[in-house]
Amino acid sequence: MQKANDKKAFDNFLSFLLRYSFLKLRNQKRKYLMNQISNADKQPSFRKIEQLKRYIDKIFREWEGSPGRWRSKRTPEEVRHALEKAVELPSGWTDEDYEYAIKRLGQYHLDLISSVDQIANDIDSDRAAHLHGFVTTSDPLKFISDNKAAIENARALATHLISGLKLSSCSPEDQAAAVMEVVRFVGRSLVSNREIRCSQATATCLASIGPSYDRPEWFAEKLADTISQQIDRNLSREVGWFLTNSRDLFRTKEGVGLSQFHPV
Repeated sequence: MQKANDKKAFDNFLSFLLRYSFLKLRNQKRKYLMNQISNADKQPSFRKIEQLKRYIDKIFREWEGSPGRWRSKRTPEEVRHALEKAVELPSGWTDEDYEYAIKRLGQYHLDLISSVDQIANDIDSDRAAHLHGFVTTSDPLKFISDNKAAIENARALATHLISGLKLSSCSPEDQAAAVMEVVRFVGRSLVSNREIRCSQATATCLASIGPSYDRPEWFAEKLADTISQQIDRNLSREVGWFLTNSRDLFRTKEGVGLSQFHPV
């Protein structure tokens, strides 16, 4: 009787051991297959990320060797940062996110190759006044030196402000809110002057403050010129439509959506 019980216990133990070994091998096989599938999924993603890096390197090298590099006055660090920012992908990104990153990169590339020294353009934008100042000054060399210093000081201030934005923990939307407060501050400072230099920069600042302030005679034309140069024709017409019908929009409770906009 005892031998029969011992044999039964041994058989049960052997059966348990075989079953345990089988289940362990099956789980290992499943894990291996899952890893293979995961690696197969990761390979296309890895290739796409590497492709984005190659695109960035190609655009950066083109910019380094182009004459436009010296016109725009952008630093290599700024350009590299902007390129990498353009192709940032969210966690768990999809093909749609990837295509959107490619689109952003293309947009920045176009901006990069067609860019100019915008700070110098804004400071020297009122060419008639600039030429008059140069012709009438008693010291042309000092006039040129002061103008160059103004451009460099403005560029240094812009670099300082951009560095502050990079170091902040604010989202791009919150950074926009902070920058607009700076723009409003400058706008209110501008209106304290009896004469305001005409430029895209000053027009933008003056547009950011309330309707209670007076604007110079050139303001409306320069603001329209600024908008038309920064956005495409269809969007410009859409902005014009909303400006023309703004009072009707405020009177209507539901307002007018973009889907209801029909350019003339």
